[in-house]
Amino acid sequence: MNLKQRVLRYLIGLGIGCALVFFMFPHYNWLGWTPNNTLMTQIRESKFDISERGNCFLNCTMTSMEQVQAIRNAGKVDFGKSDTHSNPKKYRVTYGEVGIDVLLTDSLITLDGVDSKLSALCACR
Repeated sequence: MNLKQRVLRYLIGLGIGCALVFFMFPHYNWLGWTPNNTLMTQIRESKFDISERGNCFLNCTMTSMEQVQAIRNAGKVDFGKSDTHSNPKKYRVTYGEVGIDVLLTDSLITLDGVDSKLSALCACR
């Protein structure tokens, strides 16, 4: 048996093994270790608070708490617009056309701003 046949048999066995594992554990979160997923899990499960600036943005942009909860549950972190080197860390979480700025500490998530089409008209700086 030459090297090409050995590699081919190895890859076939590896493929069958991976397929069996995926079918045996269909509800396992295979990508739960990625930075976006770990951060979104922390944002969903931590205590939530709203700062004065965040409350001003919510009132000015007419964003409801249901929209904020939808962003917390189904949003994605935009690392390009986040400030991960500040203290506390500031992350932009977006879902659709609306995004929220959250300040992340060890056990508390604070809503600090809302980014939507109407946020440019707000004087909440």
